[in-house]
Amino acid sequence: MRVNSAFTGFFTNRLVVRSGIIMTMLAVFSIVSSFAEHSGRDLRAKQVNLAIRQIGHRLLLQAGDSTSRVLPVTELKEGTFLLRFENELVFNHDSLMALSQNLLPKKQFSSGYTVTVHDCMKSSIVYGFQVNNTSPDILACSGRSQPPGCYTMEFTFPDFYEHVKQQKAGIDQLTESVKADSQIVNPKLEQIATSDHERTDKLKSAGTDPKDANPKLEELKTFDHPLSNVIYTGILVLLGVTLLIGRFGKNIKPVPGQNQNHAITKEPVPELAALGKFLFNVKDQRLLLETEVVSLTDKECKVLELLHKNFGELILRETLMQEVWINEGVITGRSLDMFVSKLRKKLSRDPELRITNVHGKGYKLEIPERQIV
Repeated sequence: MRVNSAFTGFFTNRLVVRSGIIMTMLAVFSIVSSFAEHSGRDLRAKQVNLAIRQIGHRLLLQAGDSTSRVLPVTELKEGTFLLRFENELVFNHDSLMALSQNLLPKKQFSSGYTVTVHDCMKSSIVYGFQVNNTSPDILACSGRSQPPGCYTMEFTFPDFYEHVKQQKAGIDQLTESVKADSQIVNPKLEQIATSDHERTDKLKSAGTDPKDANPKLEELKTFDHPLSNVIYTGILVLLGVTLLIGRFGKNIKPVPGQNQNHAITKEPVPELAALGKFLFNVKDQRLLLETEVVSLTDKECKVLELLHKNFGELILRETLMQEVWINEGVITGRSLDMFVSKLRKKLSRDPELRITNVHGKGYKLEIPERQIV
């Protein structure tokens, strides 16, 4: 009888401890699940926010505007971000499309995304395109430029937080399995407690003191001091948390690459500046016109880059020669004239784009019909 009672008391304590551990694990799982979802959503929104601001910044530079601001990007609703500008903007459709596809590669978004440009005054859509992973992209109005005006741009990502929700669902599934385990333990505790009460009632009816019948059990109860339980439970909680961090640490670690300069992609993005109907790739020394590629020599590219950076402004001949031929000793003005002549031929595919010669002073790159006063 004594051995049986002592064993029962020991088994009961074990079940109580196990039940406590299960409750602790449920609380920890709940905290981890909430933290993982919040951290994942916040990080993903910040990455896309920075990429969209970069798109706005480059559009302003391509338009020759290096002073006005890109206003804060806001998330209108889940997965829809709004890009706004301080002043009026003029941009090339192909340039916006190229910047979006490079800074926001569609492989990063399971359902692709849509970009729409809105008129600030009329709230109407003046331009847009859609990139998809499961169907052909919708790229309308390529090769055109948008006239100067007040514009806002909306970037919409369907199922934007789907990846974060999948991670949370995995943690929730594990939590449910722990809850199921706790439902198995609790009935056993109730069954043992009922059995103890029945034995105590039998001893009382026989006139026997339960303390005399179960001295071992009393020793165990004496040892079961509240302070000891607190210390023991605290040690178990620490061990449980350590195991949880080791098991689920990968799920709550920050996404690799979050401290890199480019928030979405690790690969460097080539500069594609809008130049009339062309896209100017300075790094690869070439001009892009729809499917046509126009190659540039090193000197041609340097001359065109200087003219483009100072679009619409006169650059002195001496400045051009010094910047381009700085390390080549003595040069003549004929060399500059020859390279300008070659550039004019290559830019002739866009009849509106001109390199104008100011006699005796220098050159400037301009589109006379589109000059803004």
